[in-house]
Amino acid sequence: MSFELPTATSPARDLANQVGGLLAFSVTALSRTVTTILRRRLSLEETVTQALFVARVCTVPALLLMLPIGVLIAVSVGSLAGRLGAGAYSGAVVAFVVVGQAAALVCALMLAGVAGSAICADLGSRTIREEIAAMEVMGLDVVERLVVPRLIASMFVAVVVCGMVTAVGVGACFFYQVFVADQSAGAFLATFSEYGRVSDFVMAMVKSVCFAVTSTLIASFKGLHAKGGPSGVADAVNEAVVLAFVMVFVVNTVLSQLYAVVVPAVGTY
Repeated sequence: MSFELPTATSPARDLANQVGGLLAFSVTALSRTVTTILRRRLSLEETVTQALFVARVCTVPALLLMLPIGVLIAVSVGSLAGRLGAGAYSGAVVAFVVVGQAAALVCALMLAGVAGSAICADLGSRTIREEIAAMEVMGLDVVERLVVPRLIASMFVAVVVCGMVTAVGVGACFFYQVFVADQSAGAFLATFSEYGRVSDFVMAMVKSVCFAVTSTLIASFKGLHAKGGPSGVADAVNEAVVLAFVMVFVVNTVLSQLYAVVVPAVGTY
């Protein structure tokens, strides 16, 4: 497939080209991912290499980011709960905020801002060096060889990082409530287990996978369509990160609303 977009004659035309090109590229990449797996043509070596790279650049920043967020949530929850006389229910709020929302969003920020920028820069540099054009001339499927391994690697890493970030966030809240705010550990764990559901954690995993797919598709699209030399690659990276951030929050809103409709809240059934 060719990675050249039509020449835009106006900003509106350029926006239409970008949106249409991104949608077409996303459909092609997702369908090619399915066919590549079914035909057993997936490059396991490239997938493992990309998974290790994404995990290396995302894991430590995600954990370090989740620590202050967890403490901030614990401080806010503890202060508000103390004023309302409901300090024993801090575990329930932590279960909703950390497990249901914060963990997946932290993963999304890392995948879009760190992994996405790295993927876009890598593919963009290959594009301006005409490596992508050379692969197409040789009859190699660029999407199958370059995009699909990165997409699968990002999805796998997103699940692992989401689990680690959730554990760190809940642990930070627990230690603050017990050892700093002098709350009861039993009450925290009791309300956490009562209001924290497995479905919330599963939904956080699903969100992380969707965020990984969204960020990787946008980064790959921008990287493969980079032009204008090194400055063009830098512009593509900036555009990919900003667009990925916007789309991640859109996807999060849609999935949260769907989850609220499909899975009733605790106490309503």
